Amino acid sequence: DETTTTAAAETTTTAAAAETTTTEAASTDTTEAMAPEEIEGALTGMTVVDENTFTVELTNPDPEFPLRLAYAAYFAMPESAFDDPAAFEEMPIGSGPFKMAAPWEHDVLISLERYEDYQGPDPAKIDTFDFEIIAEIATAYNEALAGNLDVMASVPTENLSTYQDDFPDRNNDVYTTSFAYLGFPTYLPQFTKEHRQALSMAVDREAIAEKIFLGGRDAAHSVIPPNLQGRDDVCPSWNYDPEMAKELWDAAGDPGPITVWFNSGAGHEDWIEAVVNFWGQNLGIDTSTITFESLEFSEYLPVLDNQEATGPFRLGWGQDYPSPYNFLEPLYASYNAPPVGSNNTFYNNPDFDAALAAGVEKVAASGLLEDGLADYYAAEDILCEDAQVMPVYFGKTQYVWSEDVSEVWIDAYNDLGYTLIESQDGNVTQDVSEPEHLFPTTSNESEGISVLRAIYAPLINFNAKTNEQYSVHAESITSEDGGSTWTIALNPGWTFHDGTPITAADYVRTWSFGADGANGQQNNSFYSN
Repeated sequence: DETTTTAAAETTTTAAAAETTTTEAASTDTTEAMAPEEIEGALTGMTVVDENTFTVELTNPDPEFPLRLAYAAYFAMPESAFDDPAAFEEMPIGSGPFKMAAPWEHDVLISLERYEDYQGPDPAKIDTFDFEIIAEIATAYNEALAGNLDVMASVPTENLSTYQDDFPDRNNDVYTTSFAYLGFPTYLPQFTKEHRQALSMAVDREAIAEKIFLGGRDAAHSVIPPNLQGRDDVCPSWNYDPEMAKELWDAAGDPGPITVWFNSGAGHEDWIEAVVNFWGQNLGIDTSTITFESLEFSEYLPVLDNQEATGPFRLGWGQDYPSPYNFLEPLYASYNAPPVGSNNTFYNNPDFDAALAAGVEKVAASGLLEDGLADYYAAEDILCEDAQVMPVYFGKTQYVWSEDVSEVWIDAYNDLGYTLIESQDGNVTQDVSEPEHLFPTTSNESEGISVLRAIYAPLINFNAKTNEQYSVHAESITSEDGGSTWTIALNPGWTFHDGTPITAADYVRTWSFGADGANGQQNNSFYSN
């Protein structure tokens, strides 16, 4: 759920950001060009120029393209990954500052060690890093209190009043780009537009932020975070208006029994219960008739993807890259419904899609994000009016650490700065829930992404302490035609953890695998352009 200040405000001028965070294209490698058809199933928009250079031709110009490349969908994987993806993710071969020290021990441990041959500008400062898989957030906090856990990246709700005393001088509270919402599946026709609006307008988000989270969250009346140019007031559907909510609810009629879904073990019970209590208080619903369904996160997501949720469901989102567009298109564009995207409500409104497309076109024409904001806001207005989702709060994260570690920073992705942290004994442990996947082209949930960001090197990244963008495997990312075609030059001499060289062909092969619908990769939509 949460991050440090934000990587957004300084990097929202798309084309300019691309120019200031990359160097001049300067690949000195003279390896003979490799035809794209030599790579089985290669995307027609990707061409290998030489061993360390490839080009990406987009269907539509996108000056924001370089900002996306820190996300897991764009990590390169070795060719061996595609022989048996399920087997590969038991002990993935990465390219980053840490490598797997042993196979993934499900529901117990993911153990990493420093990769000594890492060529990046951000090598690890510790010897080993262990992700302790702990299903219950309360259990993790107790482990941290007992000194058995070095970092806990999200303090439980019930400990927000005590964590600063429990961990004096070893805690932090930072804003993030994350937010939490309730989604209303379109495949449940009993929840009409009026029902959805009423359920949303009946909830006092400010009260939840203050009383449940003790100010540790901010009320959300938008789906775009405030530190990514989000607005305070989008439309009445996302504001607290109990009188209008009751009027709408009574006019719409009884929709029948309600079941609310959420993932267990992450501290969501209290605020979900508060939402339901507001429904009872302001709509006259007998809350004893409302049931709750909860599953561990790795089991929960497939239920949503398979349209098996029988009522409103809880989900959250954090940036894949710092742009308002990233909080609209992946979650609500009609073409991003599962299994190829994260539109778990299966929302489908052509006017919403058209408004987003108009914004992208304007940004591409000028290279300035501000020129697309009016259309992005128009799309959000449509989404708000339809009330297919109900934003509840924007994220901050409160995190704590042990006396053994220092330089503990949570970044804009709500992940630890793995290469900044230091430890007296050379080892760091952190809690994580059981991931759904450890495979970059299909991992799009927070737990798996957290692990992948430690073991894979992106083309570019953001510093967890300063939020400044910097190049990692990319030597340069340049475009000479306004963002239609990009040339990506790689820093030479890099290897995967098994010692095999990382080449331009690996990026083409990886992205092409993710883009092929037959492979069923959940990050498929990230290659749609």
